[in-house]
Amino acid sequence: MAAIAISREDERRIVRLGKRLGVDSKAGVIRLAVEELERRVERERLGEAVRSYVRKYGRLDRAENLKLSTGGVARDEK
Repeated sequence: MAAIAISREDERRIVRLGKRLGVDSKAGVIRLAVEELERRVERERLGEAVRSYVRKYGRLDRAENLKLSTGGVARDEK
């Protein structure tokens, strides 16, 4: 795979970050950055799926929880 062209300042930033992270190579820093970005995108996608579910079904879930909580719970009395 071919190398990518970056500015000298970006290269310095990558090297500095690599030192702070204890990563020996620029490729290692880039690899870590890409992995983190992938995790972030996945968390955002999952968060949007949860928000969408709550918008669609939140009212039904709250109504069901309310019915369940008023139904009473059997407890051992000691």
